This record gives sequence, structure tokens and C-alpha cells, in this order.
Amino acid sequence: MKQNTPSAQTATIREIARRAEVSIASVSRALNGKPGISDALRDKILTISREVAYQPSAAARQLISGKAAVVGISLGRQDIELRPYYILLYQHLTVALHQQGMVPIFFHHDQTSALPERAGAAILLGETGEDERPALLREAGIPFVRIGNAGEGFSVAPDDVSGLYQITRHLIGQGRTRIAFVGGELDVPRPHSRLSGYQRAIAEAGLSEQLLSLPHRFTSDSLTSYRHLNRFLDHGNTTSLPFDALVCATDELALGCVAALEDRDIRVPEDVAVTGFDDLPTLATGLTTVRQDIAAIAAMSVELLSEALAGKAPRHVSLPVALVLRETS
Repeated sequence: MKQNTPSAQTATIREIARRAEVSIASVSRALNGKPGISDALRDKILTISREVAYQPSAAARQLISGKAAVVGISLGRQDIELRPYYILLYQHLTVALHQQGMVPIFFHHDQTSALPERAGAAILLGETGEDERPALLREAGIPFVRIGNAGEGFSVAPDDVSGLYQITRHLIGQGRTRIAFVGGELDVPRPHSRLSGYQRAIAEAGLSEQLLSLPHRFTSDSLTSYRHLNRFLDHGNTTSLPFDALVCATDELALGCVAALEDRDIRVPEDVAVTGFDDLPTLATGLTTVRQDIAAIAAMSVELLSEALAGKAPRHVSLPVALVLRETS
């Protein structure tokens, strides 16, 4: 009978264990350079792994490395519905982690306490204000990186302040003087860096701030902003609008605002300009927005996670953004 060759059959950690006549645990020790086996046995196992051209899959890496190779990706409480932005970010994180031999596992916010049992590191998405996850992970000794403008520890984020400053200055340069900022829960005391960029540009121009704070949403951002702006317009005079531009914290919020205005025959951008932030594929078509490099954010978060695992000093990385001018301004 013709024997299977490495090119004809993908070797597994179990096959190596079978050929070496040892346990999977012994193979794990040999492949990871851990103590507990003799040098002779280690050499035998490594020789067999080379003979069969062993390449560990993601599942095998989790098996041979235990939770050390597993990275928990955790969403914030209010991002549980998985906005399109987080879906795209999660996809890029998965690719970046696999390229480094790591296995991503998704955790909901309320599963944080169980994360240390299954993962050796974590990436936290959403929420930069009152968030108990960092304290839980520090207590458990789990290295982590936050994606967002966090106050301490390892973190990475787009340059939110610069992005909103640039886009607000763009509107001011067009002659817009009644510019409102649309964002979620602006009355909650926590850092709102995108709001800060808007406020800086408005203050420099000597204009008055207008803030449209949206309530906590249990639906999509677009539907929330659509409903909220409609209610706002129901209580006002649409022939004399209080704003001539809406600077929105996300593309999704901007799309909801555009729909609400157009449903009332308020012209965009002639009567009211609308801008977003993110430049999400397909969603942002035609929308003036701020582009952040989501793939670069994912890659940098994995790089920072490697630094955290190596015990290096924490740092924050702010990645550049770019203004994208389209039809809504």
C-alpha cells in the first residue's frame, strides 16, 4: 500500500503523537520548547514534525499553546448589536491575529469575567468612559489593548480630534455658520474626542455650538438619527432651520440624517450639508466623511498586543485620518 506523503495529506498534531507513540501533551511540550520531556524525545518529535511538514492550523495552535495563543475580542455594552464598523474591524482583527499565529474568540461585554479562563490576552472595543473591563483584566493578569482613545494602558485609535476639526473647518470654509454636531449620549460625562474636534473649530471661528445628543439606541445608528432628527424637526419650523450643516460622529448617523432631511424635501447639501466619520465601504458612497484606516488600526492593535505580552511599557498610538469630499457638502 502506498503511504501518504506530506503533500498528499495534511499532518496533524495527533498524527505526530501517533507516529512518536506519545501523548498530545508531549507533542505540545516539544513544539513549544517547554520542559517535562527528555531531550531525546524532544528531538524525535521535532524530527517527525519536519518529516511530515507540520504546519499548525488555528485550531491546532489553540490546542498546543492552550489559552496563551487565544485572544478574546470584547465589545462594549452599547455596541452589542455589531454596527457595520465593528463588523469590518472584527474581520480585519481576525486576519491580523491569524497572521501572528493567534486565535480570536468573540466575547460579549458581560462575559468579561470568564475571558481569563479561555484567553491569554484581549482586545477591547467600544466604551472609553466608565468601563469595568480593564480593571477585571488587570486583576486577572491578562494583557490587553483598547481600540479607542483610552486614558491609560495600551491603546490605538484614529486621530478623532483632527478628523472632526478638519471636516468642521471645511464646512466653515464653505460659509456655513450654523453647524450642529450629532452624536450619541453627549450628556454622559466621558471623553468625546470627536466632539472636541468640532468644538475647537467652532471656537476658532467664533461660532455657536449646537449639540444634537442622541439617546442610547437599541436599533441601528441610522435609524436612531433618522427618528431623532424627525422628532426635532416636528417641533420646529422647517422653513427656518436652526442649522445649515450637520457634523455627525459616524457615517451611519449621517445617513440617517440625510434620509430624514430628504423625506421633508430639505435639500442636501443646498439647504443643509451633512458629514460623517469612518468612510465605511458601500455605506459612505456619496457621503462627505473622514476616512480612518481600519486595517491599519487592526494591525497596530495586534502589534501593541505583542508588546503588552512582552511586558513592554504601555503606549497610545494615534493613526492619521483623511478628509473625503463627496456630494453631501
